[in-house]
Amino acid sequence: MKKFRLSTLHFVMIGLILFGIVAVLHSLFPGPPMTLLAVFGAFLLLIFLFIYQKKSYEMSELEQIEYLNEEANSGLMQLLDQMPVGVIKIRKEDNHVEWFNPYAELIFAQENGEFDQKKLREIVDVGLDKDRQYADFAGKRYAVNVDYNQGLFYFFDASTEYKATSNLVGSRPVIGIISVDNYDELEDSLSDSQISQVNSFLAQFVSEFAHEYSIYYRRGTMDRFYLFTDYSVLESLIDSKFSLIDKFREEAKGLDLALTLSIGMAYGEGHHQQIGQLALQNLNMAEVRGGDQVVVKENDESKQPLFFGGGSASAVKRTRTRTRAMMTAISDKLKTVDAVFVVGHRNLDMDALGAAVGMQHFAQNVMNNAYTVFDKAEMSPDIARAIERLREENCSNLLTVEEAKLMVTEQSLLIMVDHSKIGLTLCKEFYNLFEQVVVVDHHRRDTDFPSNSVLTYIESGASSASELVTELIQFQNDKHHRLNRLQASLLMAGIMLDTKNFTARVTSRTFDVASFLRTRGSDSLEIQQIAATDFEEYRLINELILRGKKITEDIILVCGDESISYDNVVPSKAADAILDMAGVEAVFVVTKNVKDFVAISARSRSKVNVQRIMETLGGGGHFNLAAAQIYDQSIVEVQVQLMNKILEELQEE
Repeated sequence: MKKFRLSTLHFVMIGLILFGIVAVLHSLFPGPPMTLLAVFGAFLLLIFLFIYQKKSYEMSELEQIEYLNEEANSGLMQLLDQMPVGVIKIRKEDNHVEWFNPYAELIFAQENGEFDQKKLREIVDVGLDKDRQYADFAGKRYAVNVDYNQGLFYFFDASTEYKATSNLVGSRPVIGIISVDNYDELEDSLSDSQISQVNSFLAQFVSEFAHEYSIYYRRGTMDRFYLFTDYSVLESLIDSKFSLIDKFREEAKGLDLALTLSIGMAYGEGHHQQIGQLALQNLNMAEVRGGDQVVVKENDESKQPLFFGGGSASAVKRTRTRTRAMMTAISDKLKTVDAVFVVGHRNLDMDALGAAVGMQHFAQNVMNNAYTVFDKAEMSPDIARAIERLREENCSNLLTVEEAKLMVTEQSLLIMVDHSKIGLTLCKEFYNLFEQVVVVDHHRRDTDFPSNSVLTYIESGASSASELVTELIQFQNDKHHRLNRLQASLLMAGIMLDTKNFTARVTSRTFDVASFLRTRGSDSLEIQQIAATDFEEYRLINELILRGKKITEDIILVCGDESISYDNVVPSKAADAILDMAGVEAVFVVTKNVKDFVAISARSRSKVNVQRIMETLGGGGHFNLAAAQIYDQSIVEVQVQLMNKILEELQEE
């Protein structure tokens, strides 16, 4: 309830009422006039005294409020001085430190007792951009809260909380699987006594590694080990960048054994069954990426995997048994769909087109509605000539992307050849029309992989996608619909492109496939006419080569002119031409593409992993053949990034 307070008017009215009462009494009981006047004067004095008292009361109330405010501020300052929270006040205009309490001074004290102004300045500058952060001082961790309106920084000791959280995080379960690459091939070439020595070497190596990190392990099969530990141990392995795979490779090399390790590791919340399944998936990814590497991923769909290793070129791991099994599995799948559409990657090259034509022929031997899809807006001169020749021969069912979109149904199947990244597919809109996808590729698997893939045939040890597809056709035994001369020539052209005319990444399997294509009529003259270089294209290639500069003794960097745009073929051919030169281990060609992005074509011989460098820039590919596309940046900006990545890679190696 609001208190009633008398005003000046109230005092005057009281005085007049009292005077009226006295006057009435005087009239009833007459007396001298001076008496009445004296009484009136007394009442006036009384009124003035009341008014003065009221003003004095009001003044004392204001003083009391001010006093209480001063006491509150003093108490607050005393509290800030004494409480175990560091408080720093800054001037918002220039970030100048105006005041700090003793606890803040204690936090920022150096060993010599001096106040660490530099450290404080770093925290203040960073704190202006974040609502909350953490800072470490003298072995303790502090949570930093910022009040922007008042310009206040509060430092709370969060060491206990951080330690508890770290212990909780560090105790999360980790499951790992180690697989020995090329062990099966070794078994076929060594005697029983030699295999026994190899097994002893493997057991001893893994045992020493597990003992060093206090990991529990069990050997499942001769070439596979299972690891059980927690995240604190995994963190140590990550910090060392899994140096054990390099150590194993060197020790195996010293014993003249062509062995490497592939490791899949998983951790996080959830059932151990889920973590174990994820570890197996990570191992599969490490193997299809070429082996000799580690894939680590948390049991969380939103998290991306971490890759380590990959310091050696892929070895052939596929067997004829696996190829035959994949042929049967793909054939069985084709029998369950109503139509098959085969696509290569964006900006088709001869390997992608050859593999697409070959895969369409493979599907045509199983069911009728099989089509090769291309984008007529993205065709280099050699691809345009090949498409024209296919139409003249009428030997493949060709469709443009626009035509194919109208024919897709819920029961249709998409086959992606020569790529496994959704971002690189011929047309993302076309890809989204399919619920089932089959992948046939020879590039290392990346994270942008189709989630709706029903079958995956990825062999990073193969020379080309055309080689993989030709092997599938071989095992299919195409007696009813044989490859014709042009189709065989395009498959051979794809192999020749990716092997640089059988000089790089070739194996005995490559020559077996080439021999088969020759029996099907592969024509070198046809290949030469289709893949021939135009005069203008040849001039552009040589202009790029002349812009090359050495960044190390054996690495060349080529940066095109910002004002000149190139298609995908010219930079690739320029990179191949430079790599053929003596003393060149790796080459990177950076150009502006006709589609207004910056493209990088990377090539190497056997020492530099260009795939790993390109992956850090959003691209991918092989150990010694890779590429990347970078948007919204200039050639100069990309050049700086690329130089840093190359130097980082060389430092790691």
